[in-house]
Amino acid sequence: MRLFFNRLRLSAKRSFLNPYIYGMAFILIALAVVSVAMPSQKSSAYIPVAILNLDEDSSTEAAVEELCGMGSIFDFYEVESESQMYSDLASGRANTGFIIPEDLMAESAVIRRMPKISVITTPSSTLPLMSSEEVFMKLFPHFALRVMEAAIDESDVNVPSDYSSALSALFDSYLDSNAIYRLESLESIEYNEISTSEKIAVPVYKFAGFFLWMAALLGALSYLNDCDNKLYVRMTKTGRFFMGLILPAAHVIPVVVISVISLLICGAPFSILHILVYSLVVILISFVIASIIAALPLYGKKSGLFAAVLPTYLILSFLFGGVLMNLSVYSPILRTVSMLFPPYFF
Repeated sequence: MRLFFNRLRLSAKRSFLNPYIYGMAFILIALAVVSVAMPSQKSSAYIPVAILNLDEDSSTEAAVEELCGMGSIFDFYEVESESQMYSDLASGRANTGFIIPEDLMAESAVIRRMPKISVITTPSSTLPLMSSEEVFMKLFPHFALRVMEAAIDESDVNVPSDYSSALSALFDSYLDSNAIYRLESLESIEYNEISTSEKIAVPVYKFAGFFLWMAALLGALSYLNDCDNKLYVRMTKTGRFFMGLILPAAHVIPVVVISVISLLICGAPFSILHILVYSLVVILISFVIASIIAALPLYGKKSGLFAAVLPTYLILSFLFGGVLMNLSVYSPILRTVSMLFPPYFF
């Protein structure tokens, strides 16, 4: 074990002569500094919509409850009074407001008597018509039921077993979505958009994973170069085994240190255990690759073959390792192919 650490120390000194190590260190530190210095950009968190329900009908209450609990780009929430709604619109708490009048549901079967829902907008309201469609879609089943019941009472017809399409056609003949709204614009109120400040994500973490893999492969290249120069001829198989592990490890260790420093600078969440385990895995993989190439009965320099293939493989590792692109948008076949490149798992 003492011999192992002695060789590791000597190989580490040798790895510091590799200009690629300094290049990777510079890029990681630069990315971390850029991540910290990147100005925040405001982005809309949601589109809040206030809704005031003055109708005590259970169907209306159920529809409003469903609106406030659904997942949508619109965040519906109930207010207690018109004054609260206007206050929320003025302060930017709400983007659009809906006031559901009394007896809306009770009068919904007769279009001439049905009170209209007030839609309160401001000059900068965002997509008020789309939020109106959300309200209409939740109220539609309850309106349709009242229309159907009134139509059946008046015409004394039999209800078919599958009446969904007939019900829709019947409702369309009585009512459309635009007929139930009364638009009101508050010209004196400007909506102040609720937003969150976010920074553009700089992939320091993924670059660190890619550079750890790259450093391990550079260590494997150094091992093959030593084999070509007959440096291990007098060594035992155990000694060659150690050198096959030590050289990738000597290249990876400084990159591990720089990666941790960079992640601490930019404040990115990370697990030191995950980094260490990943580093050990890439060291072992590079050792296996180097050992296979060293054992091949090739004429000429084996390091030359590895050096010729290495740039292409690194480019593929960069593309398929998820360094810049989101792997979730890849097809299942491409995601499977990405598993051939260790940065995918970092």
